[in-house]
Amino acid sequence: MGRHASVEPTPQEQGHPRRTVWLERVGMGLAAGVVILLVLRWADLSWATAAAIAVGVTVLVPLAAWVASTVPGHDSGRTG
Repeated sequence: MGRHASVEPTPQEQGHPRRTVWLERVGMGLAAGVVILLVLRWADLSWATAAAIAVGVTVLVPLAAWVASTVPGHDSGRTG
């Protein structure tokens, strides 16, 4: 019943969502990097410093999203 009654995805369908998830993570990292770069330049930091921090953010955001995906979900059936 409900979502448990759904058909298991085929192996071909399983690869596409994984690719989509990683593309979304990379896109989020790039967006965060660009925003940080613009904010730091607006705050009058040098281009080199702003770019170095933006590159770090661009790498760390997808990495943090991946680490967060490895954490087990909340066990909603557990009480107490």
